[in-house]
Parts: sequence; structure tokens; C-alpha cells
Amino acid sequence: MNKTWLLVKTMLKMQYSKAGTSQSQIWLYVVAGIFLLPVLFILIPAIQMLVTAMYEVLAPANQESLILGMLLLGLHILLFMISLVTVINSFYFAEDIQSFIPLPLQPYQLLLAKAANPFLYLYLTAGAVFLPVFYFYGLASDASFLYFLYGIPVFLLLPLIPFTIASLLLMPVMRFVNISKNKDRSKVAGGILSLLFIIFINVLIRLNTDTDGLVENVALSLQEGDGLLRMLTIYYPPAYISTLALSNPLSLTGILSFAGMIAMSAAALVLFLWMGQLLYLKGLLGTGSGNKRPTASKKVQKKISARPVWLSYLQKELRIIFRTPAFLMQCVVQSLFGPVFIVIILMLDFENNSFSGLLGGFSGKQTILLLFIATVFIMGSNGTAISSVSREGKNWHANLFLPLKPAQYFFSKIAAAWVINLFTVLLALFIFVFFLQLPVGTLLAWLLVVLLASWFTSAVGTYLDFLDPKLNWTDEQEVFKWRITSLLSLLITAGPFGLIVLVLWRVNAVEGLYVTSLVLLVILAISILIIHQLLRKKINTNWQQQI
Repeated sequence: MNKTWLLVKTMLKMQYSKAGTSQSQIWLYVVAGIFLLPVLFILIPAIQMLVTAMYEVLAPANQESLILGMLLLGLHILLFMISLVTVINSFYFAEDIQSFIPLPLQPYQLLLAKAANPFLYLYLTAGAVFLPVFYFYGLASDASFLYFLYGIPVFLLLPLIPFTIASLLLMPVMRFVNISKNKDRSKVAGGILSLLFIIFINVLIRLNTDTDGLVENVALSLQEGDGLLRMLTIYYPPAYISTLALSNPLSLTGILSFAGMIAMSAAALVLFLWMGQLLYLKGLLGTGSGNKRPTASKKVQKKISARPVWLSYLQKELRIIFRTPAFLMQCVVQSLFGPVFIVIILMLDFENNSFSGLLGGFSGKQTILLLFIATVFIMGSNGTAISSVSREGKNWHANLFLPLKPAQYFFSKIAAAWVINLFTVLLALFIFVFFLQLPVGTLLAWLLVVLLASWFTSAVGTYLDFLDPKLNWTDEQEVFKWRITSLLSLLITAGPFGLIVLVLWRVNAVEGLYVTSLVLLVILAISILIIHQLLRKKINTNWQQQI
């Protein structure tokens, strides 16, 4: 056990070491915390009002336990989705695992150590959702001390079962994927499959919803105590027994449910370690494999033919992003998740024909302003831009000696982020054409404005990452972990432009679709010139110092 604990501490130190952390990065966290305080002051009272209102509605029918059931079931689903990504990245695709395989360690010890970092993310996610709802439910129901006492182990055990289920699904798959030496392809497929799985669940739920049958079942459940809770959690016992333990802490049912929850979590842990002992190291076989097929001479000639420097570097950037699973997930898949999810929902509800008139009540000026700020908000924290320099890692200093001008280097970085943003723009265009049925003039004006806005957001993200890059990483996931750059990028892009949109909305001097679009284009052009000038000054300072 001492060896396992030492291994856990070692891996966490490797992940969160402060080595190389500058004083400016610490101040960035302070600034971000200050910006988040107003959000917390708004969010927490809103949660309290929601929980209290739901309790007042459900308590007369003796169905108040539904609140805890919805909370726990929703959290288990959310933690399972997060676990799918963190398990495959932490257990199999982290580069540091190769260093631990030769050591005299059991597979279950490696698993426990590698699970420590994902569990931190799961606890942060669960805490942000569970703790406020749990606390305000206790206040609304005048819960006893035992309720809050039970809440501590319930929270601590909350991520265990979803994480175990995700691990048990992935370990047998990786056992055969890596033996077949398809790791490079499986890295890419893993992230995409997780996105498709979420969409599939949503489609399945929507296609199998019988409104009349649902109303009838709800009416029958209301006649029974905790009937809605059983109806909601009937297919997932962990959420049901956890809810019973919290909602009836003083009864025999609550005590037995609490004991059952602990027993179920212990069984999940044992099963996780047993399956890991059998399959984990076998799933790591062939992790160093790649493509060893011979390359045709014509293809070689094509690859070595002369081309513009910026284009070659742009292609290199895009290949790294698409061939590295962590970069693909963070830079491409996550940015597409929202638009793809919206497309699926709109396709399933297309028969309503209610979306075509969604923006019909707004003028051309108001429509272009709404579409503009929505797309800027989506692209404001572009993962490609905010990792432009950090993706280089320890190879960053090699760029100082290449026959490549700094301006060409950063132009290619910004262009790569702009190209990735094109996927989001095209999906948004698909929604506007087929579902919102916007006029051609509005679409063309929006497209011109948003393409320029995409360059601005990409330049801002690249500039912020250049100010404080994270180069000393051993795992690609560290490029995106515990960094405030994405939040700052969102605040710098969406914040000022949100104020500009608000001013233009109220100013009567600017009217009409095309006049408003022209004003936005001028503001964007000025903003791009400013951020490019700031980037140029930073390049002249840092580049010369490092050379």
C-alpha cells in the first residue's frame, strides 16, 4: 500500500508541479477568480431559488425526493461521459506510462495511480453541482444532522461507479485495439466515438418518448410515495439507493440504503482492480507502434516539392492537431460538440416548423448583432488558439534556429486556429440555412463578419498563449489543464464585443443590416490591427531575448 501511495503522489507531482510556473501565471489565476466572483453571486442564489421552488411544488405530493434523484442520476451520467475521455487519455494515451511499465509494480497499482488525476476532475465537477443543491435541499426540507453526515460519504463515493463502468467498457476494447497495432487510429476514434455516444443517447431518448404514455405513468407515480423517484431511477439502482439514503436518513430504509450504497461502491472498486489486473498491461501492448508501410516514390516526390513556407507550416500544424488525440479532442471535437448537438436536436424537431420564424421578430440589425455575438462567444475560447505555442512543448526552442521568420511562424499558428474555426462556422451556416431559413443577404453579411471575427479570436488566443506558454509538459493533456488562458481569451473577446453589441443595439444612428455589418467589420479590422501590433511587440522582445 505504501508503494501505491508513493506512486500516486509521484504522478500527481508530475502533473501539477509548479516548476517553470511564472509569477504572471499566478496573477492570471487571481484575475480570473475576481472575474468569477460576480458569476458565483448570481449562480448560487439562482440554485437556491430553483431547489426551493421545486421542493414547494413536490413536497405536498410526497415526491420531494425526486430532486435528489434527478441530481444524482444527472451527475452519474455526466461523470460517466467525462470518465470515458479521461480514462482513455490517462490510462492509455499518456506518454509517461511508458516510464512506469519496467518498474516492479502490479497493474492495479498503476491503475490506482493513473486514476488519481481523473478523480480530481470528477470531484471538482461533482462538487460544483452536488454541493449547492445538496445544501439547499437540506435547508428547504429542514433536514436532520444525519442527512448532512450521510452526504459526505455519498459525495466521496459519487464518481466511483461511473468511473468503473467507463473503465470496464474501455479496458477490454483497448486489450484488442493495441494488439492489432492501430493505436494511432484508435486515439482519433476514441474521442469521436465519445461524441457520437452522447448524441446517440440523446437521439434514442427523443425517438422513444411517448408523450401520452409518459403522462399516464407520471399520473400513476404521483399516487405513490417516491413514485416519481422510482420512475426516474428504475434502470439505475446506484442513484435510487443513494437518494433513499439521503431522503430517509433516520429510517431503517435509509440505513439499509446507505449500507447498500457503500457495498455497491466497494464491489465496483474490487471489480475495477480485478479487471485492471487482468487487462491493463495487455492493453498497453503495441503502444509504440506506428505506420510502417512503404511509401510510394510519387508520394515522396509530392511531399518534398517546393511550396510556400507559411503553407508548409500550416499543414504541419493541422497534421499535429488531427494526429494527436488530446489535441484533436480539445481543439476540434469539443468545439464541434455544441453545434453538432444543436443540429441533432433541430433535426429531430424539424416537423414543428417553428424554427424558421425564430428570428422573424427581429430586424436585420438585431439579427446580425445576435448572430455575431453568439458565434464570437462560441469561438472565444478556441482550444487551437490558446495552445498555439504550448503545443510545441520542449521542442519550442528549435523554432528559434529554423530558417523561419517569427511573423511566418505566428501567422501559421493563427491560420491553423482559423481553419479549425471554419468547421464551427460551416455547422452554424448549416443551421441558419436549413432550420432558421435566414435570407441570403443576412447569411452573406454574417459570414463575412464572422470570418473576420474568427481571425481576431485566433490572434487573441495565440497572443495570450505566447505571453505564458506551458512548455514543460509530459502529457498532451497538461497543455489544457488548470490553465486560465481559455477564460481570459473568452473574456477579452466576448466581453468587449458584448458591450459593443449592446451599444449598437441601442444607438439609432446605426440602422439596417448592411450598415451594422459595415460598422462591425470596421471595429473588427481595428481590433485585429491592435492585437497584431501587440503580438509583434511581444515577438520582438521575447524572440530576441531567447536567441
